Amino acid sequence: MDISGSIFAATLTPMNADGSIAPAGVAPLTDFILSKGVHGLYVSGSTGESVLQSRSERAEILSATAEHAREKCSLIAHVGSASTGDAVALAAIAGELGYNAVSAVPPYYYKHNFEDIADYYRAIADASGLPLIIYNIPALSGTDLSTARLLELMEDDRIAGVKFTAQDLFQFEELRKTAPNKKFYFGTDEMFLGAAAMGTDGGIGSTYNLIGDVYVAVEIAVAAGDIDEARRQQRKANDLIAILLKVGVVGGLKHALNRLGVPVGPCRRPFSPMSADGITLLNTWLDENGYAP
Repeated sequence: MDISGSIFAATLTPMNADGSIAPAGVAPLTDFILSKGVHGLYVSGSTGESVLQSRSERAEILSATAEHAREKCSLIAHVGSASTGDAVALAAIAGELGYNAVSAVPPYYYKHNFEDIADYYRAIADASGLPLIIYNIPALSGTDLSTARLLELMEDDRIAGVKFTAQDLFQFEELRKTAPNKKFYFGTDEMFLGAAAMGTDGGIGSTYNLIGDVYVAVEIAVAAGDIDEARRQQRKANDLIAILLKVGVVGGLKHALNRLGVPVGPCRRPFSPMSADGITLLNTWLDENGYAP
């Protein structure tokens, strides 16, 4: 699989004040993320508010990211959709733009049978010509793929691995043990240390937009056997995550980056603005941890 690096930020989508996408904001956001030592970008996923965007909007963000970052880091395009047609169209665009891989959440909203889900993934692989990473996030997708089903999907050589955004570290380790030739990226930020200790191939997360260096440090500390340092870094991340879970993860991250001068704008409705109390709580953490304007 032609993907270098292990720590990937699931990128936010910059937006204008009216909620329209702002492709011009991709470059400064990308540069800030990469300045933290992050190895690559996972574009147009959950953190990017992709389910609130049209196919053309998502394609525009994929294009702006590739134009700015293609020569700077590895790029994974999330193309998952409720519609196979939309997913296939975005996958083809990602292939043309020079992405290193595509990824896709299972088709959501309707309860699809396994063969329909498998057909959906095969169609995406056909369209992109790139390695495909399954995005397993049962809490949001509504599809909880079992270990056996995930392994069955990965019998297709074009399916290179899984972005595993769940809390079942046992299942994660079972997948790694049974399919050692595939790549497994952990996506539950608050548990990254646990996955790193089990030997994850890397992480893909939302808070990496702001504190990507923390996850790089966890990975380095685990590799060096410095568990105390790894715990300290994970604790730093979790103190922030605890606040974000109160104030809103995507909105909180956008507030923090806007405050630092990285223009990502607001979230798209129906996300609401942060409360005054939420802003105060988050600003206090930011100031105390060196993220003041």
